[in-house]
Amino acid sequence: MKKNLIMSIYFSFKKFRRRRVNTVKKTFPLKSSNVFFGWWVVLACTIIHVLGAGIFFYGFSVFFTPMVIEFAWSSAVVSGAFALSRLEGGIEGPVIGHLVDRFGSKKLLIVGLAVTGVFFMLMPWVNNVWKMYLIYGLISIGYNTGYTHALVSTIANWFITKRSRALMVYTLGAGLGGSIIVPVLSRLITNYGWRTTSIISGISLMVIGFPLAKLITHRPEDRGLLPDGLPLNSNTEIIKDDKIEIHSDKIDDLESNFTRDEAIRTRSFWIYLISMLCRSFLLSSIVVHEIPHLVNIGIPMETAGDILGLMVFLSIPGRIAFGWAGDYLSQRYLIALACLMQCIGIFFLSNAQSIEYVYLFVLIYGIGYGGAIPLTTGYIGELFGRKHFASIRGLTSPVGMIGGIAGPIFAGYVFDVSKSYKFALDIFAIIALLSGITILFSKKPTKPPLKNATI
Repeated sequence: MKKNLIMSIYFSFKKFRRRRVNTVKKTFPLKSSNVFFGWWVVLACTIIHVLGAGIFFYGFSVFFTPMVIEFAWSSAVVSGAFALSRLEGGIEGPVIGHLVDRFGSKKLLIVGLAVTGVFFMLMPWVNNVWKMYLIYGLISIGYNTGYTHALVSTIANWFITKRSRALMVYTLGAGLGGSIIVPVLSRLITNYGWRTTSIISGISLMVIGFPLAKLITHRPEDRGLLPDGLPLNSNTEIIKDDKIEIHSDKIDDLESNFTRDEAIRTRSFWIYLISMLCRSFLLSSIVVHEIPHLVNIGIPMETAGDILGLMVFLSIPGRIAFGWAGDYLSQRYLIALACLMQCIGIFFLSNAQSIEYVYLFVLIYGIGYGGAIPLTTGYIGELFGRKHFASIRGLTSPVGMIGGIAGPIFAGYVFDVSKSYKFALDIFAIIALLSGITILFSKKPTKPPLKNATI
């Protein structure tokens, strides 16, 4: 009697499970459409990134001069707001990364959109340095939360074998934002002033961002899909009663997922961190001091500005070429190549005695600079998987903060002492080479065995 009861319960459960699987298959058809939904997610992330990077990251320089003129502040005081955003970004990275993995990228994106938009609209109330630091700092928190951590983590979760290409498309958003949004901001400030422009910016961030956020889903499994558009089949498992989750052995074959603690214990994590520390010294330093160096060696200010714009523009083909290649070739070798190109480019800049040397710098450094951007982000997923991507990536933020603050200060100090940037640029060239050499030793780690595993 007892045996019959157990068998009856068992077959009832099997029948219920079969009915649930069929329901899921009807809700999420096995036959995929021509375009994998993940690419629509990438498009939404990229458009949001275009707007955010154009208004906040590159747009800061547009608001810079009008505020200096109106309040008679020194350039150092206003620049302090930018340095504060770097400091804040490094501190919040590990926290926000953990929150993204715990609550999902969509919720953090909405929070980031709201905070960034609202405090941009409060910029007109700035009338002293401390209000400016406070409001800009809160804008920075919103931007780093929504426009970087949430968006990058979303794309990394939706793709495995095509992750590098997907991140390449996303990183194009920064270049497009700088080239499209910044001229618009300049004209708005000229015609309506920086206060009105900041209100328009805040409204635009939310009006455009919130509808696009509806397309954002943290993982493809939440929509009944698999990464890269892998097909569902009879081996796909549907687990949990109250929430649909999808698992496939195909995913396990493509990557191993490390927790944050497991990643920290690997040699590859610390090698990657050292390489990124070296690289972080270059990024802000070159952007901040490129124009002063060119002017110092006799190049007119307007030409120097055009050269910086050309360098950013040439980073776009670098992002496309290296990002596409990252799905087919070893990412660590490609990152090393990009670092080598940056090293050579900085060498030409350091020894520039004519405009020809400068354009060699623009060509070689610009492509290498752009190429490394999607690869260094995607390489975290290649090393440690996507399940805890945001938490692991967040741990690298303090490293970027160190270089982003120390590098420009070091270059400025060298110029103050020697009236030349040559020594600082030579050091940066060496550091770029060291970054490329270091990354070569960060091989993909082996997933540690489960503690309770039995043979």
